[in-house]
Amino acid sequence: MGSKYGTAATLDQIEEAIESLTDADWVRLRKMAYANLWGTRLDDPEELINETFKRLYSGSRTWNMGMAFVPWMRSAMKSVSDDLRNRKAIKLETPTANLSDDCNPDTTPDVFGIDETTPLDLILTEEARALAEADLVKIEAHFKTNQNVELILMGIEDGLKPEEVREIGGLTLTQYETARKQLRRGLDKLFPKRRGK
Repeated sequence: MGSKYGTAATLDQIEEAIESLTDADWVRLRKMAYANLWGTRLDDPEELINETFKRLYSGSRTWNMGMAFVPWMRSAMKSVSDDLRNRKAIKLETPTANLSDDCNPDTTPDVFGIDETTPLDLILTEEARALAEADLVKIEAHFKTNQNVELILMGIEDGLKPEEVREIGGLTLTQYETARKQLRRGLDKLFPKRRGK
């Protein structure tokens, strides 16, 4: 199946792309990775970057040559972090001990993932997450052919400044502002009742 972004990169092309990353690119990658660490139990942005590289080299993730490498990495890291969160959730469904027999809080397995997390927090988080994911699917489908708007969405999600988004995507100020207007108009069409008057 072909991609609008061209052919899949070879291992040599992947290696060349990684080696040609500038210091500024590495700073951006670390910021993007840091923004996706929540809930993965990874301690350092470098771990998420390395996990993404590992999956890229193994072939479980594919980078197409027509897509700029740094924006592709942002998308891939988000996908990898989502996968890590989902794996964690599956593991939490099967506790390693019978909790009704165990009264010692020091030996009770951490079935909720984080000591401060309560079952109510998990229910609310999952409900909010499901709503947000449904909205995100609509938004991504609506803008899937507009790479500049996708870059702005990436910047919003990762907490990047407009100038950082422009630099990552190689956008001029005019291209950035045009994409921003397209994003705002598209969101107004998708969610007309949510717009504040």
